Amino acid sequence: MPPGRTSRIAAELRTLPRQFWLLAAGTFIYLIGVEMCYPFETIYMRDVLGVSVTAIGLIVGITMLATLPLQVVGGALCDRYGRRPVLAVGIAGSMTLYVGLGLTHQLWLVVALIAFEAAFGWAQFITASNAMIADLTPLSRRAEAFSISRVALNAGITLGPLAAAPLIALDPTFRLPFLAAGAVCFLCLVFVLTLFRETRPPATKRLSMAAAFGGYGLVLRDRRMVAFCLVALLPLFGFGQIWVTMPIMLGDLHGVSAQQWALLMVVYGVAMATLQYPVIRLCGKYDHMWLMSLSAILIGVGVGAAAFVPYPVTYACMLLICLGIVLLIPISTTVVSNLSPADLRGRYMGMWTLVYMGGYALGPLLGGWALARLGGRGAFALIAAAGLLGAALFPLLRRSGTGQGRVETGEEASVILRGELRGERPEQAL
Repeated sequence: MPPGRTSRIAAELRTLPRQFWLLAAGTFIYLIGVEMCYPFETIYMRDVLGVSVTAIGLIVGITMLATLPLQVVGGALCDRYGRRPVLAVGIAGSMTLYVGLGLTHQLWLVVALIAFEAAFGWAQFITASNAMIADLTPLSRRAEAFSISRVALNAGITLGPLAAAPLIALDPTFRLPFLAAGAVCFLCLVFVLTLFRETRPPATKRLSMAAAFGGYGLVLRDRRMVAFCLVALLPLFGFGQIWVTMPIMLGDLHGVSAQQWALLMVVYGVAMATLQYPVIRLCGKYDHMWLMSLSAILIGVGVGAAAFVPYPVTYACMLLICLGIVLLIPISTTVVSNLSPADLRGRYMGMWTLVYMGGYALGPLLGGWALARLGGRGAFALIAAAGLLGAALFPLLRRSGTGQGRVETGEEASVILRGELRGERPEQAL
């Protein structure tokens, strides 16, 4: 890259607020802790606790589905009490799971811990951090800001499994890496409580809890938002396999060990951290629905092909998945943030988190069942087909206004949305 262009990019990055960079740093620390544990949970349940693949899918899927309504609560709390408290709750929820897994081998308690984290952990962190990024950045730089946050997240994804691998070698029962993951999450919690400030827009401070929950009626009646969320479930279904059924499938079909899976996760994380910002900076200006379609193709093909190629070629599949997710997460979050009025931002992000985690829940729930009934190749071919269907549907949403066209800001968007709900055209509402 020419020196002049590098200097210009660096100067642009410095214009992002300090609070945004603190959030990126906190995300990095948090994800190190999460990824020291999360990629190995299903392996732990099968190899240490002796749980079947079908039962693992049911445990993970049902607990996540059962706790999805709490993502709606998280969005309302973000608008009522602020982003910072919900961030802290999310980190504490993950810390509780990892410390608990390190201290018990009783299945009923493991299931309870997984359910607790699904309700109060990572999902709440996503809702609050996405709302905070939208608070801190203008529309013109929002995709860029979400991509930078993903760089921090992917750096944590890289270092987490790398740190866990030697701990697993020392302690095959997984107790040591799980406890270490809890300690890292505690460090992140201290970081948030001591250095972060609140970013919630002042207009939302007057909301009662009834008004905060009532705002979801406006979200659900936003046809553009609902259509986008339904189609996004298809690639998210494939994305949800990566940390749950994929390591089991690779072990069964290709003999991939926990240590080899950790190395795959390191390569995946390095590629994500390396590609995230430049890909979004290069492609973010193009129509968002076409970018979502491309991401669905890459995820579907990458996840599906992993069942049919031998282990060394699995790295190429992970790179395809990586490119798909590099596009999927920041672009989808940008679409949602662009659709959301400022005074409903937490609830829009809460709804998006519900969909995002719903894809995660459907992944193991249906993926575990398909893996047991259809075998690895049959199940992952079905998963690939879902991704390709999503790729075909995303361009159709361009007609409904969820693409990259004109996006209103602040009160203008709020007035237009409420006017649409009264049957008015946008120019009448304004």
